[in-house]
Amino acid sequence: MKKLLCALAMVMTMSFGSMCFAADGGDLNAEQKTAETFISVFAGQEVPSYEDFTKGFSDELKTAVTEQAYSKMQRDVKVQMGTMKDAKFYSFQRFDQEDRVTYIASFDSANLVAIVLSFDKEQKMTNFALTPMQQQNQQAVPAK
Repeated sequence: MKKLLCALAMVMTMSFGSMCFAADGGDLNAEQKTAETFISVFAGQEVPSYEDFTKGFSDELKTAVTEQAYSKMQRDVKVQMGTMKDAKFYSFQRFDQEDRVTYIASFDSANLVAIVLSFDKEQKMTNFALTPMQQQNQQAVPAK
């Protein structure tokens, strides 16, 4: 009887666990692919072509980011922050009308940079921002 109850509990646990999956997984995968192409521009390796870079962009963003703006953005980031050393996925936020994917990157001249990418409901990138962040120094709290 104990074995039967243990087996039944195990089956119920496994079936419940399989129902708890990420429903946003497909959206995140598509958005991450566009995000990784965007981020690869700053890595100093092989830079994607303009067509590959803008493949996941919305029509409005494609209009705003021309080939000249693409080249200028690469130069500006390289001058202001240097070459990207590392980038790690930080968060995926889902809102009513958009999704936001955030990466934290480190560059030669800027230790922490938040790369925030906004996507519409069709998984097309609509906006982006690179924001340098300041690391807070932890000060020891004097003991009383």
